[in-house]
Amino acid sequence: MSIRKPSVLFALGLVTILGACGGESQQPAGPGATQAAAPAAPAATSGTASVSGRILFEGTVPPAEKVKTSADPKCQAMNPNGLEKQTIKVKEGGLAEVVVYVKNVSGAYPAPATAVTLDQSGCTYQPHVVAMQAGQTLTIKNSDDTLHNIHPRPTVNAEFNIGQPRKGMETSKAFFDKAEVMIPVGCDVHPWMRSYIAVFTHPFFVVTGEGGSFEIKGLPAGEYEIEAVHEKLKAVSGKVTVKDGEAGKLDLTYKS
Repeated sequence: MSIRKPSVLFALGLVTILGACGGESQQPAGPGATQAAAPAAPAATSGTASVSGRILFEGTVPPAEKVKTSADPKCQAMNPNGLEKQTIKVKEGGLAEVVVYVKNVSGAYPAPATAVTLDQSGCTYQPHVVAMQAGQTLTIKNSDDTLHNIHPRPTVNAEFNIGQPRKGMETSKAFFDKAEVMIPVGCDVHPWMRSYIAVFTHPFFVVTGEGGSFEIKGLPAGEYEIEAVHEKLKAVSGKVTVKDGEAGKLDLTYKS
């Protein structure tokens, strides 16, 4: 839907979408979804080592993208000056919203009992990047008084599309059962809305905050490859060796 069409067309579109996205999508899952499950890995135990550092960015930071929200009067009321989308967020040389994870992990790690939350607030997804374990519950919330829908487009997990027309609605489910980095999420009602979900079979991952710092705890002793993945930039990686009780250090740098 174009954000430049008159509001009356937008209203008609809402009725159509509300009828279409009230449940899970019937589209087929990605090619990996039908593959046989791998043999169960041996149960793993947490360690006492950790790895911390910063994800750095060298180069010119592109300007923020201006987004008009006038297609939905309720979104416009919440954002009277429009929205700014800053994909590459750098502070003091550190890059935010980067998924940092350990690539070479063996053993089986049960999914946490606690849920991860993805909120639709101010006609944006909060947080912009979500990281979680396969089999962990994802709670999807609508904090806005307008229709939203969440529509991830994975390649190995099952695709779904859930509409939430009323403020305060929640849906909780273990949607993802396979590792996949990163799954784009969009709202078919508001095309500027975008989020990403990263899914792992182990707990050794984190999303960088403002300034690009990260810390991964509970690692068994060993040599690890650490990879950093950003929605727009090519992944970077490095290796670090840690002993029991040791705090390893590793910085990774993106260059534009």
